[in-house]
Amino acid sequence: MKQPLRILSVIDIPWNSGLAAYAFDQALALRGAGHFVAFACPEGSAAGLFAAREGFRNFSIPDRKDFLRLPLALLRLRAAALEEKIDAVCAHTGRAQTLGLLLGLPLLRVKADVKKPAAGFSFFSVRKTIAASAYIEKLYLDAGLDSAGVTVIRQGIKLPPPSPRQTSDPVKIGLLGRLDPVKGHACFLKAAAELLRSGAKAEFHFAGYESHVKYADLLKIAEELDITASVVFHGRVEGPFKFMAACDVGVIASLGSEAVSRAALEWLASGRPLVSTSAGSLPEYVSPAWLVPPGDHLALAGKLAELLADPARIKILGEENRARAARDFSPDAFASATCAVFEAAVSSLSPSPDSRSSIPDP
Repeated sequence: MKQPLRILSVIDIPWNSGLAAYAFDQALALRGAGHFVAFACPEGSAAGLFAAREGFRNFSIPDRKDFLRLPLALLRLRAAALEEKIDAVCAHTGRAQTLGLLLGLPLLRVKADVKKPAAGFSFFSVRKTIAASAYIEKLYLDAGLDSAGVTVIRQGIKLPPPSPRQTSDPVKIGLLGRLDPVKGHACFLKAAAELLRSGAKAEFHFAGYESHVKYADLLKIAEELDITASVVFHGRVEGPFKFMAACDVGVIASLGSEAVSRAALEWLASGRPLVSTSAGSLPEYVSPAWLVPPGDHLALAGKLAELLADPARIKILGEENRARAARDFSPDAFASATCAVFEAAVSSLSPSPDSRSSIPDP
């Protein structure tokens, strides 16, 4: 490793999200390689809680709605960056990118959200952009921006202990994700109704925290479809893997978004077959054979029916997914690619071809 770097990771959103999860994994990877990472984030935010829990230095900045405190916060952050001898700023949002530019340090941009990039005044000061998926890289191309400075580095995932499937009826089909219209819970319920009307022996399990949809809303849909006896609502669960281990098949029914998909990685690592829509980056994780158009509940029901008709295939596909997670999404590969980009950007050198994370298409 070259001289250890001192990095300030700026993330101004208060909530947890795929963007935040990527930032957290990145910080752990850099620290694991011997680099120093500090956070700049709002008090009480998911990033602040993560920094406190994992022992990262944390500097408070206003959230994105508090413009009045920003000038004073910037002065304090510049003083802190000088005191900590920060080498580079890593910005995880557009506003954080502007803030990083004002600090006058080498600037890297990490993009793990679906928002379309734009060539603002701070865009041309970014030394390197890390895109968390090829889908995000394409957002730069579609916006007419030069993607030469963009490197795709997909998250890695540590495999949980093996959880062999318990052969039994009914087959348990699960969806884990926050309750939001974009996650397609209603579409999944309609697919469940189609399967049950065809005589399938299956249960449909939902887990995740309430956001713009309530469990009462989903229950009402299930009642209208007359499938409540086969639907189980778990509410918010602590970590994904216990829920996934209790399921036989995973589903991602998202209608859009999915700039990155932590849930897809988790289903693969859990050793479960995954049927998914083709929204966002999901085709980078899921084989074309198990993708369906967003919002097409009949297509989703059809793919699930294929699995229900061949129980042995459920086991085989689950094992293949777990092996692919270990091979193509290893934490070591993620850390190596991440460190190479940061080290090259700070030293003003271009990353070598080997530093580019290139996950083969399914």
